Amino acid sequence: MNVIDHKLSSASILDSLIAITRDSDRDAMFGSLVCTMREMFESDEVALYWVLPTSDGHEAWLVASDNPQQGLVITSQQAGTATPVPLSSNQAFAESFREQTCVSRPLPQGDHVKQVHPISAHGEVVGLLEIQGPALGEVESRLIRGFLQIFRNYIQIIDESERDTLTGLLNRRTFDKNIGKVLLATRDETELSGGKRQGSRAKARWLAVLDVDHFKLVNDKYGHLYGDEVLLLLAGLMRKTFRNTDMLYRFGGEEFVIAMNFTDLNGAKSVLERLRKTVEAYDFPQVGRVTVSIGYVRIDDQDAPSTVVGHADEALYYAKHNGRNRVCSYDELVSAGELSAAVVNMDVELF
Repeated sequence: MNVIDHKLSSASILDSLIAITRDSDRDAMFGSLVCTMREMFESDEVALYWVLPTSDGHEAWLVASDNPQQGLVITSQQAGTATPVPLSSNQAFAESFREQTCVSRPLPQGDHVKQVHPISAHGEVVGLLEIQGPALGEVESRLIRGFLQIFRNYIQIIDESERDTLTGLLNRRTFDKNIGKVLLATRDETELSGGKRQGSRAKARWLAVLDVDHFKLVNDKYGHLYGDEVLLLLAGLMRKTFRNTDMLYRFGGEEFVIAMNFTDLNGAKSVLERLRKTVEAYDFPQVGRVTVSIGYVRIDDQDAPSTVVGHADEALYYAKHNGRNRVCSYDELVSAGELSAAVVNMDVELF
Protein backbone atom coordinates (compact mmCIF):
# COMPACT_ATOMS: atom_id res chain seq x y z
CA MET A 1 0.00 0.00 0.00
CA ASN A 2 1.55 3.35 -1.06
CA VAL A 3 1.28 6.57 0.91
CA ILE A 4 -1.76 7.99 -0.92
CA ASP A 5 -3.62 4.65 -0.66
CA HIS A 6 -2.97 4.62 3.08
CA LYS A 7 -4.30 8.14 3.40
CA LEU A 8 -7.50 7.06 1.62
CA SER A 9 -8.08 3.99 3.77
CA SER A 10 -11.38 3.75 5.66
CA ALA A 11 -9.73 4.40 9.03
CA SER A 12 -7.83 7.41 7.70
CA ILE A 13 -10.95 8.90 6.09
CA LEU A 14 -12.86 8.49 9.34
CA ASP A 15 -10.06 10.17 11.28
CA SER A 16 -10.10 13.05 8.79
CA LEU A 17 -13.86 13.53 9.16
CA ILE A 18 -13.49 13.57 12.93
CA ALA A 19 -10.73 16.19 12.64
CA ILE A 20 -12.85 18.47 10.41
CA THR A 21 -15.97 18.28 12.58
CA ARG A 22 -14.19 18.38 15.94
CA ASP A 23 -14.81 22.10 16.47
CA SER A 24 -18.03 24.12 16.43
CA ASP A 25 -16.11 27.33 15.73
CA ARG A 26 -16.34 28.25 12.04
CA ASP A 27 -12.79 29.58 11.72
CA ALA A 28 -11.36 26.45 13.38
CA MET A 29 -13.42 24.27 11.03
CA PHE A 30 -12.17 26.19 7.99
CA GLY A 31 -8.59 25.60 9.16
CA SER A 32 -9.19 21.90 9.83
CA LEU A 33 -10.66 21.41 6.36
CA VAL A 34 -7.73 22.90 4.42
CA CYS A 35 -5.12 21.14 6.58
CA THR A 36 -6.87 17.79 6.23
CA MET A 37 -7.29 18.13 2.47
CA ARG A 38 -3.65 19.13 1.94
CA GLU A 39 -2.35 16.25 4.05
CA MET A 40 -4.72 13.65 2.61
CA PHE A 41 -3.96 14.46 -1.05
CA GLU A 42 -0.35 15.60 -0.58
CA SER A 43 -1.18 18.93 -2.20
CA ASP A 44 1.11 21.93 -2.54
CA GLU A 45 -1.55 24.32 -1.29
CA VAL A 46 -5.21 24.24 -0.30
CA ALA A 47 -7.32 27.37 0.13
CA LEU A 48 -10.94 27.82 1.15
CA TYR A 49 -13.06 30.73 -0.06
CA TRP A 50 -16.52 31.66 1.22
CA VAL A 51 -18.85 33.16 -1.40
CA LEU A 52 -20.95 36.21 -0.54
CA PRO A 53 -23.31 38.26 -2.74
CA THR A 54 -22.62 41.90 -3.60
CA SER A 55 -24.48 44.55 -5.59
CA ASP A 56 -22.24 43.70 -8.59
CA GLY A 57 -22.41 39.90 -8.37
CA HIS A 58 -20.49 37.70 -5.93
CA GLU A 59 -17.18 37.80 -4.09
CA ALA A 60 -15.05 34.91 -2.85
CA TRP A 61 -13.55 35.62 0.59
CA LEU A 62 -10.33 33.80 1.44
CA VAL A 63 -10.97 32.38 4.92
CA ALA A 64 -8.25 29.71 5.27
CA SER A 65 -5.16 28.44 3.44
CA ASP A 66 -2.39 25.93 4.09
CA ASN A 67 0.96 25.59 2.32
CA PRO A 68 4.53 24.63 3.31
CA GLN A 69 5.83 28.20 3.11
CA GLN A 70 3.29 29.97 5.34
CA GLY A 71 1.66 27.06 7.11
CA LEU A 72 -1.98 27.41 8.16
CA VAL A 73 -3.42 30.90 7.80
CA ILE A 74 -6.98 31.63 8.96
CA THR A 75 -8.64 34.94 8.16
CA SER A 76 -11.90 35.83 9.87
CA GLN A 77 -14.84 37.60 8.27
CA GLN A 78 -16.14 38.33 11.78
CA ALA A 79 -12.92 40.10 12.71
CA GLY A 80 -12.72 41.80 9.31
CA THR A 81 -9.40 40.18 8.31
CA ALA A 82 -10.66 38.18 5.31
CA THR A 83 -9.86 39.36 1.78
CA PRO A 84 -12.46 39.42 -1.04
CA VAL A 85 -11.81 38.29 -4.62
CA PRO A 86 -14.50 39.25 -7.19
CA LEU A 87 -15.58 36.09 -9.03
CA SER A 88 -15.48 38.06 -12.28
CA SER A 89 -11.70 38.44 -11.88
CA ASN A 90 -11.01 34.68 -11.58
CA GLN A 91 -12.12 32.58 -14.54
CA ALA A 92 -11.84 29.23 -12.74
CA PHE A 93 -13.81 30.53 -9.75
CA ALA A 94 -16.48 32.03 -11.99
CA GLU A 95 -16.87 28.80 -14.00
CA SER A 96 -17.00 26.56 -10.93
CA PHE A 97 -19.56 28.87 -9.33
CA ARG A 98 -21.69 29.10 -12.48
CA GLU A 99 -21.61 25.41 -13.48
CA GLN A 100 -21.48 24.08 -9.90
CA THR A 101 -18.79 21.59 -10.88
CA CYS A 102 -15.08 20.99 -10.36
CA VAL A 103 -12.87 23.08 -12.67
CA SER A 104 -9.28 22.03 -13.37
CA ARG A 105 -6.44 24.13 -14.76
CA PRO A 106 -2.86 22.97 -15.56
CA LEU A 107 0.05 24.49 -13.64
CA PRO A 108 3.62 25.05 -14.92
CA GLN A 109 4.98 22.27 -12.67
CA GLY A 110 4.55 19.35 -15.07
CA ASP A 111 1.63 17.16 -14.00
CA HIS A 112 0.47 19.56 -11.28
CA VAL A 113 -2.95 21.18 -11.58
CA LYS A 114 -5.20 23.66 -9.83
CA GLN A 115 -8.66 22.32 -9.04
CA VAL A 116 -11.59 24.42 -7.83
CA HIS A 117 -14.35 22.47 -6.10
CA PRO A 118 -17.70 24.15 -5.33
CA ILE A 119 -19.40 23.79 -1.95
CA SER A 120 -23.15 23.83 -2.54
CA ALA A 121 -26.24 24.10 -0.36
CA HIS A 122 -29.84 24.08 -1.63
CA GLY A 123 -28.66 24.46 -5.21
CA GLU A 124 -26.46 27.48 -4.48
CA VAL A 125 -22.66 27.65 -4.27
CA VAL A 126 -21.61 29.02 -0.88
CA GLY A 127 -17.90 28.22 -0.98
CA LEU A 128 -14.98 27.22 -3.18
CA LEU A 129 -12.10 24.88 -2.28
CA GLU A 130 -8.94 25.43 -4.33
CA ILE A 131 -6.42 22.56 -4.40
CA GLN A 132 -3.01 22.91 -6.08
CA GLY A 133 -0.78 19.86 -6.52
CA PRO A 134 -0.55 16.51 -8.33
CA ALA A 135 -3.48 15.68 -10.59
CA LEU A 136 -6.25 13.81 -8.76
CA GLY A 137 -8.27 10.97 -10.22
CA GLU A 138 -12.02 10.37 -10.17
CA VAL A 139 -11.88 8.44 -6.89
CA GLU A 140 -10.11 11.31 -5.14
CA SER A 141 -12.46 13.88 -6.68
CA ARG A 142 -15.52 11.92 -5.52
CA LEU A 143 -14.02 11.71 -2.04
CA ILE A 144 -13.47 15.49 -2.00
CA ARG A 145 -17.09 16.07 -3.04
CA GLY A 146 -18.26 13.83 -0.20
CA PHE A 147 -16.07 15.63 2.33
CA LEU A 148 -17.34 19.02 1.18
CA GLN A 149 -20.98 17.96 1.43
CA ILE A 150 -20.49 16.68 4.98
CA PHE A 151 -18.58 19.85 5.79
CA ARG A 152 -21.37 22.00 4.38
CA ASN A 153 -24.05 20.08 6.29
CA TYR A 154 -22.14 20.59 9.53
CA ILE A 155 -21.62 24.29 8.80
CA GLN A 156 -25.35 24.61 8.17
CA ILE A 157 -26.10 23.18 11.62
CA ILE A 158 -23.71 25.70 13.15
CA ASP A 159 -25.24 28.54 11.10
CA GLU A 160 -28.70 27.70 12.40
CA SER A 161 -27.47 27.80 15.99
CA GLU A 162 -25.72 31.15 15.41
CA ARG A 163 -28.65 32.99 13.86
CA ASP A 164 -31.85 34.55 15.10
CA THR A 165 -34.77 32.45 13.93
CA LEU A 166 -36.98 35.43 12.98
CA THR A 167 -34.63 37.81 11.17
CA GLY A 168 -31.81 35.52 10.09
CA LEU A 169 -29.28 37.94 11.59
CA LEU A 170 -26.58 36.67 13.94
CA ASN A 171 -27.76 36.21 17.53
CA ARG A 172 -26.54 37.40 20.93
CA ARG A 173 -24.68 34.15 21.63
CA THR A 174 -22.70 34.57 18.40
CA PHE A 175 -21.90 38.18 19.28
CA ASP A 176 -20.50 37.11 22.64
CA LYS A 177 -18.29 34.62 20.81
CA ASN A 178 -17.17 37.01 18.03
CA ILE A 179 -16.53 40.24 19.95
CA GLY A 180 -13.34 38.80 21.44
CA LYS A 181 -11.99 38.13 17.93
CA VAL A 182 -12.79 41.69 16.89
CA LEU A 183 -11.00 43.17 19.91
CA LEU A 184 -7.99 40.89 19.44
CA ALA A 185 -7.71 41.81 15.75
CA THR A 186 -7.99 45.51 16.69
CA ARG A 187 -5.15 45.17 19.21
CA ASP A 188 -2.93 43.34 16.71
CA GLU A 189 -3.51 45.96 14.00
CA THR A 190 -2.90 48.81 16.44
CA GLU A 191 0.44 47.28 17.37
CA LEU A 192 1.39 46.86 13.70
CA SER A 193 0.52 50.50 13.01
CA GLY A 194 2.60 51.67 15.95
CA GLY A 195 -0.48 52.85 17.84
CA LYS A 196 -1.26 55.56 15.26
CA ARG A 197 -5.06 55.53 15.10
CA GLN A 198 -6.17 59.04 15.97
CA GLY A 199 -8.32 61.73 14.37
CA SER A 200 -11.61 61.75 12.51
CA ARG A 201 -9.98 60.36 9.34
CA ALA A 202 -8.35 57.41 11.08
CA LYS A 203 -9.82 54.07 10.08
CA ALA A 204 -11.27 52.11 13.00
CA ARG A 205 -13.89 49.55 13.93
CA TRP A 206 -17.18 50.76 15.38
CA LEU A 207 -19.98 49.24 17.42
CA ALA A 208 -23.55 50.53 17.13
CA VAL A 209 -26.61 49.60 19.17
CA LEU A 210 -30.02 50.15 17.55
CA ASP A 211 -33.47 50.17 19.14
CA VAL A 212 -36.89 50.53 17.47
CA ASP A 213 -38.68 53.56 18.92
CA HIS A 214 -42.00 52.87 20.72
CA PHE A 215 -41.94 49.25 19.60
CA LYS A 216 -44.23 48.20 22.46
CA LEU A 217 -46.92 50.48 21.01
CA VAL A 218 -46.57 48.70 17.65
CA ASN A 219 -47.16 45.33 19.30
CA ASP A 220 -50.01 46.63 21.45
CA LYS A 221 -51.80 48.41 18.59
CA TYR A 222 -51.22 46.06 15.65
CA GLY A 223 -50.33 42.76 17.32
CA HIS A 224 -47.15 40.70 17.50
CA LEU A 225 -47.53 39.38 13.96
CA TYR A 226 -47.08 42.88 12.50
CA GLY A 227 -44.44 43.63 15.12
CA ASP A 228 -42.44 40.63 13.92
CA GLU A 229 -42.86 41.80 10.33
CA VAL A 230 -41.39 45.19 11.28
CA LEU A 231 -38.33 43.45 12.73
CA LEU A 232 -37.99 41.19 9.69
CA LEU A 233 -38.21 44.11 7.25
CA LEU A 234 -35.82 46.17 9.38
CA ALA A 235 -33.28 43.34 9.20
CA GLY A 236 -33.59 43.44 5.40
CA LEU A 237 -32.95 47.20 5.34
CA MET A 238 -29.89 46.68 7.52
CA ARG A 239 -28.49 44.07 5.13
CA LYS A 240 -28.90 46.45 2.19
CA THR A 241 -27.24 49.33 4.07
CA PHE A 242 -24.10 47.66 5.41
CA ARG A 243 -21.17 45.84 3.81
CA ASN A 244 -20.43 42.11 3.90
CA THR A 245 -17.64 42.84 6.39
CA ASP A 246 -20.07 44.53 8.81
CA MET A 247 -21.62 41.99 11.18
CA LEU A 248 -25.32 42.38 12.04
CA TYR A 249 -26.85 40.95 15.21
CA ARG A 250 -30.26 40.80 16.82
CA PHE A 251 -29.89 40.81 20.58
CA GLY A 252 -33.55 40.05 21.21
CA GLY A 253 -36.78 42.04 21.15
CA GLU A 254 -36.30 45.24 19.16
CA GLU A 255 -32.58 45.59 19.94
CA PHE A 256 -29.90 45.15 17.27
CA VAL A 257 -26.12 45.53 17.19
CA ILE A 258 -23.88 46.40 14.25
CA ALA A 259 -20.13 45.71 14.34
CA MET A 260 -18.70 47.86 11.56
CA ASN A 261 -15.38 47.05 9.95
CA PHE A 262 -12.75 49.66 9.16
CA THR A 263 -14.04 53.12 8.29
CA ASP A 264 -13.39 56.62 9.59
CA LEU A 265 -15.66 58.67 11.87
CA ASN A 266 -17.46 60.33 8.96
CA GLY A 267 -18.01 56.97 7.28
CA ALA A 268 -19.47 55.42 10.43
CA LYS A 269 -21.74 58.39 11.09
CA SER A 270 -22.83 58.55 7.44
CA VAL A 271 -23.87 54.91 7.11
CA LEU A 272 -25.77 54.96 10.41
CA GLU A 273 -27.59 58.14 9.39
CA ARG A 274 -28.42 56.54 6.06
CA LEU A 275 -29.97 53.58 7.85
CA ARG A 276 -31.96 55.86 10.17
CA LYS A 277 -33.33 57.86 7.23
CA THR A 278 -34.07 54.70 5.22
CA VAL A 279 -36.12 53.27 8.09
CA GLU A 280 -37.93 56.56 8.65
CA ALA A 281 -38.91 56.76 4.97
CA TYR A 282 -39.97 53.12 4.68
CA ASP A 283 -43.69 52.30 4.59
CA PHE A 284 -44.11 49.30 6.88
CA PRO A 285 -47.28 47.31 6.00
CA GLN A 286 -50.24 48.20 8.23
CA VAL A 287 -47.94 49.96 10.70
CA GLY A 288 -46.75 52.78 8.45
CA ARG A 289 -43.98 54.96 9.90
CA VAL A 290 -41.36 53.48 12.22
CA THR A 291 -38.20 55.14 13.51
CA VAL A 292 -35.04 53.91 15.22
CA SER A 293 -32.55 55.37 17.68
CA ILE A 294 -28.87 54.48 17.40
CA GLY A 295 -25.88 54.87 19.70
CA TYR A 296 -22.37 54.05 18.53
CA VAL A 297 -18.76 54.08 19.71
CA ARG A 298 -15.29 53.65 18.28
CA ILE A 299 -13.79 50.31 19.32
CA ASP A 300 -10.58 50.95 21.21
CA ASP A 301 -7.87 48.29 21.30
CA GLN A 302 -7.81 48.40 25.11
CA ASP A 303 -11.58 48.00 25.59
CA ALA A 304 -13.24 45.02 27.25
CA PRO A 305 -16.38 43.65 25.53
CA SER A 306 -18.69 45.00 28.24
CA THR A 307 -17.06 48.44 27.98
CA VAL A 308 -17.59 48.66 24.23
CA VAL A 309 -21.24 47.60 24.37
CA GLY A 310 -21.86 49.66 27.50
CA HIS A 311 -20.60 52.86 25.87
CA ALA A 312 -22.68 52.31 22.73
CA ASP A 313 -25.67 51.59 24.94
CA GLU A 314 -25.11 54.84 26.87
CA ALA A 315 -25.20 56.76 23.58
CA LEU A 316 -28.40 54.92 22.62
CA TYR A 317 -29.96 55.72 25.99
CA TYR A 318 -29.14 59.40 25.41
CA ALA A 319 -30.74 59.28 21.94
CA LYS A 320 -33.88 57.61 23.33
CA HIS A 321 -34.29 60.26 26.03
CA ASN A 322 -33.49 63.25 23.84
CA GLY A 323 -35.98 63.09 21.00
CA ARG A 324 -35.53 59.58 19.56
CA ASN A 325 -35.08 58.97 15.82
CA ARG A 326 -31.46 60.09 15.97
CA VAL A 327 -27.89 58.80 15.84
CA CYS A 328 -25.60 59.63 18.78
CA SER A 329 -21.86 59.10 19.13
CA TYR A 330 -20.60 58.16 22.60
CA ASP A 331 -17.25 59.87 21.97
CA GLU A 332 -18.89 63.11 20.79
CA LEU A 333 -21.28 63.11 23.77
CA VAL A 334 -18.34 62.71 26.15
CA SER A 335 -16.42 65.53 24.41
CA ALA A 336 -19.51 67.77 24.70
CA GLY A 337 -19.86 66.98 28.40
CA GLU A 338 -23.22 65.25 27.92
CA LEU A 339 -21.83 61.94 29.21
CA SER A 340 -19.00 61.12 31.58
CA ALA A 341 -16.21 58.82 30.43
CA ALA A 342 -16.57 56.49 33.40
CA VAL A 343 -15.50 52.90 32.84
CA VAL A 344 -18.46 50.55 32.54
CA ASN A 345 -18.63 47.98 35.34
CA MET A 346 -17.79 44.52 34.00
CA ASP A 347 -20.82 43.03 35.78
CA VAL A 348 -23.38 45.56 34.52
CA GLU A 349 -26.45 44.26 32.72
CA LEU A 350 -26.04 45.81 29.27
CA PHE A 351 -29.59 45.33 28.04
